[in-house]
Amino acid sequence: MAGIADGRLTDGRGRDRMIHYAIEKQGGEIWLRQKKYEPRFALKTESVFAQCNGYMGVRASLGLPSLDGKKGMFIAGLYNRAYEEEVTELVNCPDVTGYELVLDGVPVLPDSRCLTEFERKFNIHTGELVITSTYELESGASFCLTDRRFASMENEHLFVQSIGITMQKGCIKNGGICTGIDGQQTNSGVSHFKKVNCRVYDRKYLHVEGYLEEDTLSILEGVSYTGEEEEAVFTLKRRGITGRYFFSIPDGGTWEFTKYVYIQNEKDSLGLDRQKKLLEKCSEAGYADVFLKHKKIMQDIWRQARIEIDGASPEEEAAVSFAQYHLLGMMPWHSTDCSIAAKGLTGEGYKGHVFWDAEIFILPFFQYVFPQAARNLLEFRYKGLDGAREKAEAYGYKGAMYPWEAAVTGREETPLYAALNIHTGKANKVWSGIKEHHVTADIAYAVWQYYSVTGDRAFMERFGYEIIFETASFWVSRGQWDEKRQAYVICDIIGPDEYTEHVDNDAYTNYMARYCCRLASVLAEKLCAESPDLYRELDRRLGMDRNRKSWEEFADRLYVPVPNEELVIPQDDTFLSKKRIPDIEKYKKSQIKQAVLLDYSRDEVVDMQVLKQADVVMLLNLFPYMFSKEVVKKNVLFYEERTIHDSSLSYCAHAQACAAIGETELSWEFFKKCMVIDLDDNPNDTTDGIHAASLGGIWSCVIFGFAGISFSDGRLNVSPRLPKHWKEMRFSVKVYGHEIDVKINRREVLLESREKFVQPLSVLVNDEIYTLTDTLSVKCKDKEEDICA
Repeated sequence: MAGIADGRLTDGRGRDRMIHYAIEKQGGEIWLRQKKYEPRFALKTESVFAQCNGYMGVRASLGLPSLDGKKGMFIAGLYNRAYEEEVTELVNCPDVTGYELVLDGVPVLPDSRCLTEFERKFNIHTGELVITSTYELESGASFCLTDRRFASMENEHLFVQSIGITMQKGCIKNGGICTGIDGQQTNSGVSHFKKVNCRVYDRKYLHVEGYLEEDTLSILEGVSYTGEEEEAVFTLKRRGITGRYFFSIPDGGTWEFTKYVYIQNEKDSLGLDRQKKLLEKCSEAGYADVFLKHKKIMQDIWRQARIEIDGASPEEEAAVSFAQYHLLGMMPWHSTDCSIAAKGLTGEGYKGHVFWDAEIFILPFFQYVFPQAARNLLEFRYKGLDGAREKAEAYGYKGAMYPWEAAVTGREETPLYAALNIHTGKANKVWSGIKEHHVTADIAYAVWQYYSVTGDRAFMERFGYEIIFETASFWVSRGQWDEKRQAYVICDIIGPDEYTEHVDNDAYTNYMARYCCRLASVLAEKLCAESPDLYRELDRRLGMDRNRKSWEEFADRLYVPVPNEELVIPQDDTFLSKKRIPDIEKYKKSQIKQAVLLDYSRDEVVDMQVLKQADVVMLLNLFPYMFSKEVVKKNVLFYEERTIHDSSLSYCAHAQACAAIGETELSWEFFKKCMVIDLDDNPNDTTDGIHAASLGGIWSCVIFGFAGISFSDGRLNVSPRLPKHWKEMRFSVKVYGHEIDVKINRREVLLESREKFVQPLSVLVNDEIYTLTDTLSVKCKDKEEDICA
């Protein structure tokens, strides 16, 4: 039987944090439900309920014309620069979901008085969207309209939509539905397609080709519907094509109409005849059978990815599964030509660009669950290495300097100007692409983390070593010698906290730069001794002999901020000397992101102790054993008092840091907030797409934080810190190609490898060392408190 919850959580300040959507559990699957027509939440819900399969993402907009909402379909890797002064952006493609419905001369519109009931619901585990609405016409006739959709995981190019009309009272004598492919969609008013060609094949298939500067998008649509009806009428319109299909429905009868759409970039070429044959087979099979094939693939994926938590509320289960659904849906599974954008495939936010979030917050999920996908993401960065070298050279540095915002090349895509200065009215310069350099170390860090968990030597030899060595060379050239400190320093930089610009010795950046150079130095020495042929090849291209000593010296003599007498790690050289912002709670509680910039200019914010997100807290998560528990707790609390959490990455970073030191209650307060970043009752948020990296952060909080999983130096570490009401967790991780089923409860940590290890794996459970060959059971303290309390 289905269970329904209202989605209420509390944020620790006595203020309700709502999962705006009702939650329904049914047959092991979870639905999110919007139970009434809410134009105010249209944009948000379209992002949250989007259908995504890694190749495409389709926003969950209404099919019928409505006053609110923003239609959107996005294809992984399909970018374009509309005009010379514009930046490259992920293209909003022609819409295939819209339709007009006229029944006995009356247009059916959701914003009219005829609408009596409405529900939009989304299945997190299958990705199916179902929109159900009931209308009562002035004639007295009433009917139920059902719109079902999914983006196929069985064939990544296939999108399917079924529209059904069931008469509840009266009949329809003259019905008509007009639908097709609408190429008039834009990115915030900018149309990317230089030319759109439309035609009809066999009086059955609608075809649109849209031409970009360097790509062509092809969309072929076939339909099937019940009954012996009049022949369809096709109409070409500007940048689109429609078919009008006619029908009648008796009292109590149902009419069904299904669209099968094949979508491809020209480089994913499948001939038109083969596309038509595929759509014909889909039409013969019907929506239910095509959906079943998709569902079976989804079930296989979830068997590998699902996290089961006994004791978690329906809201918590929904939030964790929701995060995983969109992580799965944003991954370009079969390509290394693109990566994961900050909004996944659900909206136009951040121009569809790729940031450091992809490596630090998103990659860990794939690294431990779908390692081949993680490799694809890192191969994308390798393909951008030449562009990173060009950027470094342009700024007078050596090695490779990765772009702050990337698209499909290694070139920098960050716009030069953004929001207006509230005092001068002039556009603020965007310094991130010029000064936010930690992305270069983040990528090197991710490369080594991937190798450490997978043991993928082929990847390192073909791609990984070169990335690490070239990024290390960049950092050596980026630093400068400080006579007073007798150390290298990194000046005029921006850390992850983008409210503090042009600072010296940002803690996060300096620690990451040191890590990168030390790693490069160690690996170079090891390669020289163990793989001389590979070393000589890299030396020929990168000058290994010339650079090795400089990497080692830079790592040994780079200044890094250390905890002061109060145990606080200075975020940078001047942060602790700045004045605190008055009434910071006002901005913490605001439902408007970056509300502080409505009252202060960016220059004023830079000179205050106010953070968008805490660099130091993120640093603690990447190096969990570097500082004591006392230092970690002190810094989490110190910086949280000064953090507005305008970044969606902030709450998950705080939650994970607290969990790592056993501060489970404090961690839970942060985790409650990060769980609902996209699902809360703020209609102004998530409107231009979900927060992709925050969803990765939710997974990291659960697995790295609460389950206490980590892997380093060839050893799997398990130090559980379950929230008090969680009784047991079950999930799987992959290490060295072996899938390990993990079960954690108050009494036991149970590890079972699905394939026997030839060389036993070293495992550390609650500070005791064991070995895993196939099964390992470790008994824990049997009492009603956290395992490591």
